[in-house]
Amino acid sequence: MKPWPLHLAWILLGCHGTFGMAQSKAEPAHIEVVQPLRHQVFQRRFDVPQLSHPHHPGGPAKGFAEVDCVLMLEHNSEHNIQFRIRQSLDEPLNEIPWKQAFALPASVDGSRSMKTRTTIAVPAGGWYTVEFRVMLDGELAGQATTEPFGVGEVFLVAGQSYATNCNDERMQVQDPKARVVAYDPAPKDLTPKAWRTANDPQPTGDQSDGGSIWPVLGDLLVNCYDVPIGLVNVAVGATSTNQWKTDGQLFQRMIEAGRQIQDFRAVLWQQGESDVLEKTSTATYVERLVEMRSQANRAWDAQRPWMLAKSTLHPTVYNDPIGEASIRQAIEDLITLHGFQRGPDTDRLDGLNRGRIDSRRHFTGLGQRNAAAMWFATIAEQLDAPTSSYRAHVAMLPELHLREPAWRSSTVHRESSTLLQDGENPPTARLAFPAATILQIRTASPPADDSEGFREGVHWRLSENRTTIVWIGPVPCETLRTDQLFVPEGSPNSYKHRTGNPKQNLLYAPGNWFHQRNLEITYQRAGEIPTAREKHPLRLVKTMAKLRTGSKLVLAVSGDSISTGLDASGTTMSPPYQPGYPELVAAQLTKDFGAEIDLVNRSVAGWSIANGLADLDKLLESKPDLLIVAYGMNDVGRRDPGWFADQARSIQSRAKAARPELEIIWVTPMLGNREWIHTPREMFFAYQEALRQVVSPEDALADVTEVWEIMSRQKHELDFTGNGLNHPNDFGHRLYAQSILEWLAK
Repeated sequence: MKPWPLHLAWILLGCHGTFGMAQSKAEPAHIEVVQPLRHQVFQRRFDVPQLSHPHHPGGPAKGFAEVDCVLMLEHNSEHNIQFRIRQSLDEPLNEIPWKQAFALPASVDGSRSMKTRTTIAVPAGGWYTVEFRVMLDGELAGQATTEPFGVGEVFLVAGQSYATNCNDERMQVQDPKARVVAYDPAPKDLTPKAWRTANDPQPTGDQSDGGSIWPVLGDLLVNCYDVPIGLVNVAVGATSTNQWKTDGQLFQRMIEAGRQIQDFRAVLWQQGESDVLEKTSTATYVERLVEMRSQANRAWDAQRPWMLAKSTLHPTVYNDPIGEASIRQAIEDLITLHGFQRGPDTDRLDGLNRGRIDSRRHFTGLGQRNAAAMWFATIAEQLDAPTSSYRAHVAMLPELHLREPAWRSSTVHRESSTLLQDGENPPTARLAFPAATILQIRTASPPADDSEGFREGVHWRLSENRTTIVWIGPVPCETLRTDQLFVPEGSPNSYKHRTGNPKQNLLYAPGNWFHQRNLEITYQRAGEIPTAREKHPLRLVKTMAKLRTGSKLVLAVSGDSISTGLDASGTTMSPPYQPGYPELVAAQLTKDFGAEIDLVNRSVAGWSIANGLADLDKLLESKPDLLIVAYGMNDVGRRDPGWFADQARSIQSRAKAARPELEIIWVTPMLGNREWIHTPREMFFAYQEALRQVVSPEDALADVTEVWEIMSRQKHELDFTGNGLNHPNDFGHRLYAQSILEWLAK
């Protein structure tokens, strides 16, 4: 079985550290899993259909869910909770590494027990189990395993009898793993709420006991998408939209069901016959559904689409073409409104699809299967619609810590460094700041089982000044020797010319060459940590307003090769497949704000700011709300900061004239190799100052030049490089993203 991408084994922190009171080591700690429930399905998010194939680098982008796990623990114990996720019963447990779980105490029940909540990101699929263990002083004190659960597609079914069990044939789930399940949000007896295999009859609100279309639909979806399907059915037969109005019991039951499952893909609305009987007008039907969806969105604090079936015929009861046409037109009108989507036209099913006149049933078994197939076609059209590729990277964000700028955080996460060796001395890796504690060292492209990293005293030691890692064990990756850095003209992996010595070339290797020679070090900083610079409250006001309301934001990028993502591991097709900074910024914004980010990146390798100016009209055709302009690396060799500022002012004036509401984030470049003739170090600071004079009061400057200077004071030129000269590595792209995201805070 293929291992998961490393970024899918993270924990959302409820709080830091452990909790509880002391307990004797001899007394075992009791641990019980309260949630997830058996066969519970969690709605996946951030799936990217066009990248969901098995050969996509980093694995199929089928999305993930943040799964809440609730444990019952003895609250009089100092405990350390660990977990591991098992993908199938066939997966050997000894091959699954344990991960640290940071948990939030949820409640204490007055006894010796307390509920504890931890949230785990789990990729789409299932059935899964999660094993938890409690460790006391390094020894096992308690252990428990969740019931099987899944991450897939969840649908809330509402409407009347076509959506309940009023059809001829009781359908059975055919999936061998029974991955089509139903949830009853309001069981009639005293049994606890539970998910069960979705065999007919469905647990609906009307106690109907015939067959439905939903097991067949679930099987079709499982067969196509290979994820579990959850159905929550609140439909009630013989009900009109008048009975579903927002002040009624049916609507409130639907709201409560949505709250219980928390997240789901869509409401599947199959209803209309009772409104034909009641002679409901087109306008009234539209008005009622619009109000229902609006109130539901407020109650659920989320925008959920409603997929509307055309379901107006009831041949065993009436024949009313005019009344049917009125409701069918209402469905057409609703589909043109935001938030409503086209469902199947099941009115088209006739003849052998319909129940006998004397049965008062809606569909025969054939009709049930065909109606399910029609629902499948409309749902698949939505699930298969291409979406922004950056969404595939949302799952890795918690490991990247883009909201914790490395230059002013108490913990520096995954700072990169090469292992550099001078003569016979041991290889060393450098830190940007003195370290109080080294938390982890790993290679930048670690194997799937490299969860523990390397150990102090066995593999490495920290220098007395606490800024250098001295490698004392077997080296984890190739080292760089100081005599490799400058080589004669014509040497492989080199580029001309070295400043002051044109007969020498510099070490140059685009692609993943440097990535394979990078360590990543996570550590807690020693000494005083600088406070965050106060941001001007009037900058990027319009952009922030869009983000905070969850509105669509068109984010355009104009830049050089750095802005295309070179040489991030994602562009070199190397694990962990991190993209360049534009995709990281878009992924973080959509994760934080729930907004749709339309990323338009017109950056081209080799471009100067003059090229960006020439391309401006094409870029503005995308109607951007926010523009990131990132040039300088290919301009500093010109040694003319005044010219650079003039070009920037031209971009600014022309862009604002065309789009007065547009806001701009200007980005200064990273520092190029000081030994390369084309990146004179002093020019970076001259260009930085020139660009500062261009930025208008409503816009912002992401000063990567300043960040690079701070981070590299105690580092080597090659510690943050992706090619040896003028491209960032993965960590460098994260510095770019952090610098931009500081202006776009939650």
